[in-house]
Amino acid sequence: MITRCGPGEGSGVDTNNSISGGTVTGLVQAGVVNGGVHVFEEPRLPAPHNLPPTTAHFVGRGDDLDRLTRFAGATGGSRICVVDGAPGVGKTTFAVRWCGSVRDLFPDGQVYVDLRGFDPRRPAVEPDAAVRMVLDALHVPARSIPPDPDGRGAYLRSVVDDRKLVLVLDNVRDSEQVRPLLPGSPQCFTVVTARHRLDGLVLHHGVRRLTLAPFTAQEATDLLTRHLGRRRVDGERPAVAGAVAACAGHPLALSVVAARAAADPTQPLQEIVDELADRHGALDALRLADAVDFRAVFEMSYQHLAPPLAAAFRDLALHTGTGIDARAGAAITGHDLPGARRVLDELVRRHLLDRVGPGRHALHGLTHVYGAEKSRSIDGAPHRGRSVRSWLNHQLHAAASADRLINAHRRAIPLEPCARPELLPAFTDRAAALGWFAEEYDNVLAAIATAVEGRLHPYTWQLAWVMSNFAYTAARWQDWITTHVDAVDAVGREGDRQVEVRLRQSLARAYCESGDYERSTEQFRAALDILDRIDDPTGRANAVNGLGGVQLRSGAFEAAAETGLHALRLYSALDDDAGTASTYSLLGRASLALGRLEDAGRYHGLAHELYLRSGNSYGLAHVADCRAELALAAGGVEAAAVLLREAAEAHFTVGNRHHAARSCRKLKALSGGSAPAALDRVIALLEAAGAPTAVEFTDLLAEVFESSVDPGREGSRDRA
Repeated sequence: MITRCGPGEGSGVDTNNSISGGTVTGLVQAGVVNGGVHVFEEPRLPAPHNLPPTTAHFVGRGDDLDRLTRFAGATGGSRICVVDGAPGVGKTTFAVRWCGSVRDLFPDGQVYVDLRGFDPRRPAVEPDAAVRMVLDALHVPARSIPPDPDGRGAYLRSVVDDRKLVLVLDNVRDSEQVRPLLPGSPQCFTVVTARHRLDGLVLHHGVRRLTLAPFTAQEATDLLTRHLGRRRVDGERPAVAGAVAACAGHPLALSVVAARAAADPTQPLQEIVDELADRHGALDALRLADAVDFRAVFEMSYQHLAPPLAAAFRDLALHTGTGIDARAGAAITGHDLPGARRVLDELVRRHLLDRVGPGRHALHGLTHVYGAEKSRSIDGAPHRGRSVRSWLNHQLHAAASADRLINAHRRAIPLEPCARPELLPAFTDRAAALGWFAEEYDNVLAAIATAVEGRLHPYTWQLAWVMSNFAYTAARWQDWITTHVDAVDAVGREGDRQVEVRLRQSLARAYCESGDYERSTEQFRAALDILDRIDDPTGRANAVNGLGGVQLRSGAFEAAAETGLHALRLYSALDDDAGTASTYSLLGRASLALGRLEDAGRYHGLAHELYLRSGNSYGLAHVADCRAELALAAGGVEAAAVLLREAAEAHFTVGNRHHAARSCRKLKALSGGSAPAALDRVIALLEAAGAPTAVEFTDLLAEVFESSVDPGREGSRDRA
């Protein structure tokens, strides 16, 4: 009830206005009012619950659901959470599922609005229209809504003030689209879903973020099980694993595969997996006529890219490795380094690129397929070829720079000119070079495979050559063999016989390390056949020395000694200290195998002196191993132990964990059953996926020798 007393303003008589009853939304004073005025309150708006239906096959996301619940229940901090993630990762399903599970937290209702930021059929909802949609969802009468946009935004905030409700703003295009919808009430909680990271909301509103990742392998299997049933999943385990791998944890892709399989129970799941394995047709396998076209899911994100960013996205999809840093990104896109960083950061923000480590990025498997498809459909073959060659050139010269630090004693080989030297990493020492190779190894292998597929013969053999030292230190024998088989074929097509000789010898070494002595011998003899027709004395000496090493390993000790003496004569004529030292080591091992301990000691001593003079750490490590065997044969167990420690440390220093572990295993064998526990730990560290630090390795070895008798290095060496 509103009452007013007195003749009104300007009469000189006091005026008394009073209001009684409930809150009203408007008050008008209209001069003199005769009689009572009655204002009737509008009925309280009903609690809205307009969430769309969700899937019955929801799996996983337990940690994310719990985290969002904690955000909603927190008494401090932002009352807005942005759920972002890649196209089709399940943001809408997640948000709706969560709202349904926490209905009791929001007794005043749940409001859902699709802003259509990425909709293939309808345009995005403009901010002012979005405000009207939210007010409509809140059942606000049209007559109560202010006519101007600013007034409507303010009115929306008033309507939700102090109401315990959750507002879901789904499929948001950008921060500007959603900002007018954000309430200021501490009671209202808002969930925003977006394909992009909405940095504007983080900066200006301090919103919380929750990024949905692809499913784990177990979650992906659980989803297929929900669709197909336990019996079928158990009966087609290999195909299920193939589907999980092909979809790379993408929930929408997995759901399409499951729906196709469920629609035709007679079709083996493996047939769908085979379709997914075809990189040119994988996206065709992810279509359901009246439900989803996976290609269109990506297309909406792609269409929002500015042309230069879209071009960079297509170029990056030509990179077939496991990770892209800014240097490789600059090489393949043609940007400078700062420009490449901006491109990578923006694609990460848009969830078209994943950040997989410090400074490293990768395209999700299906995003990669889509990007490569766009590249084929838009960019001509000359452009794609230039981009690929730019990447291969960068990968080649970065690997070559690291290779020279890993083994500076190997003869250099002519390479393609470096196109962009300013992009190459600067390595300070061997450890940095080894670290680079450990991180980039799979990219180098991918570059070789790309070169093979594109028949880019120079890059095929040159990349194989510069990765062989690291493959040796990491004991990646099969990679070494596979890449060099392709390399020999490539250089053979180019007709460069001198390079072919070197590659065949490298392949022979790889076969020898893997234990395939027959193929190793074949490659060394093929190299010698070529050397009969060209002038390469050093190449011939190396081939003869290598053949002697294979003979030694295969048990032909007399033949190895004879071949070694032949190699020694060839090296002596060349004044080649490195080759001579290697041959002395070969003759020392052959002499030991033949029981000629005095000759073995002399040869190993000569090898040690030459390696020491040239600073060849590789050679010193192997000679220490050989001298340990000799000391043991002469009964010097303690001397052998000290030399094996020296060998392990030297192998570790040059990055050869495989041989360092082998030296430690020999050291353990010397101890019988009383080896210190620290020795087992150091072997385990060397054989684990991650390399131990230098400090860890050194400390553990020191602990080993503190637990046993250490007669001192110099005395031990004298006895050896």
